[in-house]
Amino acid sequence: MSMSPRHPVDPVDDRAGAEPAPASPSRRRFVRSVGLGAAALGAAAATGAGLTGVASAQSSSSSATLPDLVAADVSLVQFLESVSLAAESGLASAADAPYLDSAVAELLRGFSRHHRDHATTFAALIPKTANITTPNPKLLSELTGKVDGAANQAALLGVVQAFEEQMAATMLAGVGQARSWVLASTISSIAPIVGQMAAAIGSTAGQPVSQWLPAFASTNGALAPSAYPVS
Repeated sequence: MSMSPRHPVDPVDDRAGAEPAPASPSRRRFVRSVGLGAAALGAAAATGAGLTGVASAQSSSSSATLPDLVAADVSLVQFLESVSLAAESGLASAADAPYLDSAVAELLRGFSRHHRDHATTFAALIPKTANITTPNPKLLSELTGKVDGAANQAALLGVVQAFEEQMAATMLAGVGQARSWVLASTISSIAPIVGQMAAAIGSTAGQPVSQWLPAFASTNGALAPSAYPVS
């Protein structure tokens, strides 16, 4: 999972119109821990262990009371919801490629469902009237174009791996962007799952472990909300 150069995470902030608050030492340690967790969970990807249970736990969690999120956090939730929906749709299409082995096709369908679960988890943090119910248009268009351009299974696995690495970086960046610890902890529980999916693709493609299992995760390549508007 070539999610990173091998150095500690340096969180980024892409909140338009707001001055980024200085990251506290505790927040920096928290984000680094998420990065280490993503790499550690990647080890399970070689056997496929743990992914389904963790993702299912995310989608089943709920709260009777919505967290009190500031406007910037609501926008971040909407962005992460939209890119997760784009991932769900794009990977579902990828799984239908006629040249895929049946096991690989089923793996991609499973990843699509995990992204759907993540979108549902994000949706539970904000009022229903604020939810984003359609995939991020720009991201879905980009992913679909690359999927359609893949001529064989090896090429498609490369497309999906790069996409999942980008999604993992986006989730990790979101931990640093979130003002609310409720939101940050929600994103941090999803980020390792996405990292594990990227690792699983690398393992399935037969890459060396050193290529898909970095010592540290990174925000390099993270999707910026300003570049991928939700509508």
